[in-house]
Amino acid sequence: MKDNRTHLLYATAIGLILSDIVPTPADALYFKWQSEWKSQLQKGEITPEQYWKKDVVAYYGLNPIWWTLVLGASVTLGKTFEQKLLIFAGVLSGGAVVGVINKNIQKDIQNG
Repeated sequence: MKDNRTHLLYATAIGLILSDIVPTPADALYFKWQSEWKSQLQKGEITPEQYWKKDVVAYYGLNPIWWTLVLGASVTLGKTFEQKLLIFAGVLSGGAVVGVINKNIQKDIQNG
């Protein structure tokens, strides 16, 4: 029993590390919204307080929603463990690609 708990701890830690490294569609949406809110702030359309509230809610809210959707799709659509794992990995990979592409686009836009 003790070995399984240790493995679970390691797997959880690795998952948390990877979840911050791998870009997701949630990151893409966050960067898009952040850019829009920054523009609104600079134009005086929103206050600094409104900007930061929106930013914090999006930053801490979008990724948990994304991971919940990935897990939900995996659990709902897969019948066996192997199917669930394949679905999870497939959705994760697709999301990472979308996130990386959007991150590169945003970087190019900022560098002009």
